Amino acid sequence: MSTLEFIVLIGASLSAILFIGNKFVTLFKTWFKFVDDWNGTEDKPGVVDRLADGNARFEKIESEISIIKAELFNNHGTSLRDAIDRIEEAVAKKPRKKTERI
Repeated sequence: MSTLEFIVLIGASLSAILFIGNKFVTLFKTWFKFVDDWNGTEDKPGVVDRLADGNARFEKIESEISIIKAELFNNHGTSLRDAIDRIEEAVAKKPRKKTERI
């Protein structure tokens, strides 16, 4: 094996090792980013904490929607729907006055 072939072989080997090493470094950076995202950092909470916050927010929204829904249907006198029905009934019973145009 000549010196030139040896230099080319060493160069190709180093290039392959650097390429594979670069892929491993990229893979491990992605892995460490995933682990940091899962566990959380000082700036950003972890996945479990974010899920707990989202669950608490959804429970609050669900309770507010149930309150609104209760106002939209008749419940024997205390809902907004009952108030509207009473107003419509009162307006329907009251005779209308004729207005004269000038």
